[in-house]
Amino acid sequence: MKFEPEAMKENSLFYGDNLYIMQGLMNQGYREAFDMIYFDGPFNSGWVFSVFNRTLNEHIVDPWNEANTIRNFYRSDIYRSDYRKRIEAARELLNEKGILVFHTSQKEGHYLKVILDEIFGANHFLGEVIWKFADDAVYKHSQFGLNHESLFFYAKTENYFKKKGITYSSVWDDGGKYEYLGQEDTSYATQKPEKLMERILQMTTEEGALVGDFYCGSGTLSFTAEKMNRRWLASDNSRLAIQTTASRISSLGKNVTVHQLIEDFNRSYLCGREYRKKTKIPFSLNEYQGLKAEIGDMPVTVYAYEYTSEIDVLENQNVTFQLIMPSITPDGIKSEICTAISRPVPSLTEEGYQLAVDNPLSWILYHLIHGEIEGDRYVIDFPMLQQRAHNAHLKIANNWIDSIKEHSEYDVLTDIFGYVYKVTK
Repeated sequence: MKFEPEAMKENSLFYGDNLYIMQGLMNQGYREAFDMIYFDGPFNSGWVFSVFNRTLNEHIVDPWNEANTIRNFYRSDIYRSDYRKRIEAARELLNEKGILVFHTSQKEGHYLKVILDEIFGANHFLGEVIWKFADDAVYKHSQFGLNHESLFFYAKTENYFKKKGITYSSVWDDGGKYEYLGQEDTSYATQKPEKLMERILQMTTEEGALVGDFYCGSGTLSFTAEKMNRRWLASDNSRLAIQTTASRISSLGKNVTVHQLIEDFNRSYLCGREYRKKTKIPFSLNEYQGLKAEIGDMPVTVYAYEYTSEIDVLENQNVTFQLIMPSITPDGIKSEICTAISRPVPSLTEEGYQLAVDNPLSWILYHLIHGEIEGDRYVIDFPMLQQRAHNAHLKIANNWIDSIKEHSEYDVLTDIFGYVYKVTK
């Protein structure tokens, strides 16, 4: 595995699975380099992250994020096992003065604290902070409400960073709230207030420190770190999160590089005229070149979970690109059963940029929020889902492209679902 672009620099974003990214950073010399790492990962509440698209009047999802959210909700053992690997990686990245700030909620927080004790050592638990995120109970179950989240602070060693002469309260009701973001609001769900991030940075680091945020979401930690003269690296597996964070950092007059992990050609993925990836690392130009060196001009179909935009600049490629998707049926959404759909193809015509979508209704259907949790099932009203896809198709009217950014040799297109394409001028 290696990063693309290869030239590494700090104050950069990384798109993809944070476990791969943290492991990749270790290989790039960042083992024991971080002064603080902030984890604000999924709380396993069953809530499916979505973005409301006003044009379509629909909540848009990444189908794999949705499928994994539902799987984890009903299989907490998988959720905790996945988190354990990432906590272990975070510990490897922290230096001897480093601190992990672990943001969680009450459904899984106590289980995760046991895991944190095992990995960091119970003697390195520094304290728990209760953050009051709303004035009144937001989530209600019978007579029990919820309007707080927890922050667990862990040191890697006894020699952790200490703020002299200051003792912080363990209850923060003055650290900002979700509903009072004001001018900070990016319309990104679960966006944390800057005031909360400022306090975390103040109590765990000093100017010039390197901080990591590997579930960056709307990018508040990176944005605040930039303003407070901290170095930072951040990642997320959501295209919208990366786009939102990059936009916020750009508003400070800073250019942001977005890196992706890529792989070399893997002969074990090739079977006849099919190249089927086993990992969710994007299929890239680097992998394509290795594939073509192996098979020459023989037609081949590539199946991958993600693609880098560089493959769009290829000509006469004799390759069909398919996206691997979770199975969506009237019985639910299943991450363990995969299907495939053609990746849209961008082009420049006399009428301007176009995006060719082979099966528009299916493409739309994959990206609408599909159902809701009811007891022990994720229930999908399939006829209604199909009708919603049809209505969205009428509103799109073949206008799939959401934005275009011009460059000297190529333009970058982003479609309405957040996928990125690159077209040579």
